[in-house]
Amino acid sequence: MRRVRLRWDRSGLEGIEEFRQLMDKVESYEILAHLKLGADGIEHLAEIKPHSGVLDDVMQISTFDLIEVHEADADTGTFLASVNLTHTLPMMMLDLEKIHLHPPYGLDSEGLELNFTGRSDSMKRLIELLKLMMPWDTISIQPVKANGLRLWKNLLTERQIEVLRCAIDNGYYSEERKISVKDLAETMGMARSTMGGHLKLIENIIMGKVADDLG
Repeated sequence: MRRVRLRWDRSGLEGIEEFRQLMDKVESYEILAHLKLGADGIEHLAEIKPHSGVLDDVMQISTFDLIEVHEADADTGTFLASVNLTHTLPMMMLDLEKIHLHPPYGLDSEGLELNFTGRSDSMKRLIELLKLMMPWDTISIQPVKANGLRLWKNLLTERQIEVLRCAIDNGYYSEERKISVKDLAETMGMARSTMGGHLKLIENIIMGKVADDLG
């Protein structure tokens, strides 16, 4: 298992048409959770800050399909929305076997940073793909060692561990399931869709590691 952190400066993304279109429309676009991954796209929960203050401008980009606006903050000019992304590059990255892309991630004033975990052979293919299609500015590669607590801290983000502990402590994974996703979300002060996205991604990461260990 390997963990790879990749960083692109904002100026370096100007030459990639899809990113240039997005940068023309937004100050920041952060993907908070994956809600559904499939052949039809990456359905995700995003916090979006358009330059114009109007979300419709962003949705003029053909690879972004708005599903639902959950919140709009007039003070900060940000929107919390569910969006389906059909951009070719992330679809190709997530199509690689045994690759996990860890939210939150997204475009901001500094650029873009992505964190991946996956099997060494899959990570090699990912790096080769990105080197050809989207050369990075900085890269960090670390082995994920199977030494108990450190293993899971490498696989899961601090936020994901916090969500998992809350779910376990409140009986979400007990035989009779003592709490709903909605109530868990209220406990942690987040939207139900965000909690659902966190839980689904956490479960995918954990079961992926189990499958790797089983061979």
